[in-house]
Amino acid sequence: MKVDTFHFGEIEVLQEEIVTFSGGIPGFEQLTSFAILRFEEHAPFYYLQSLQETMISFVITNPFGVYPDYEFHLPISEQEELEISEEAQLAVWSIVTIRDSAETATMNLLAPIVVNVERRLGKQIVLHNSHYKTKHPIFRENFEMPSGPSEALKGVE
Repeated sequence: MKVDTFHFGEIEVLQEEIVTFSGGIPGFEQLTSFAILRFEEHAPFYYLQSLQETMISFVITNPFGVYPDYEFHLPISEQEELEISEEAQLAVWSIVTIRDSAETATMNLLAPIVVNVERRLGKQIVLHNSHYKTKHPIFRENFEMPSGPSEALKGVE
């Protein structure tokens, strides 16, 4: 299907790129249909583009490629809501914030976006009682950014 976007113009979105967020994303609860877009020249960053509002798009990345020790517990209630029955169905993303420059970009590890890749269902999960924050630096000393996607699931119980 063809989709008009503010940042990318008119693009073709495949059905397998569409994810439904039944409750929206916090702050954007009315928006329930998004596409995960990958542009090779932007790897390892992707875009979570609203299919309902052309102006709404989030930069996302796989948190395990940046923080290999990242881990959290996904509550049974969230697994049931997303219809997750096995790890192979799961992908985890973090929203990236770029303020002044890419070098100061941060990622939200406190509220990962969890997607059932088979059922195309997603939810941003707020991790309660967690030591993670909404602003973890992406580029750190002696850190080399991965050039492509890493494992979709690692460190999620």
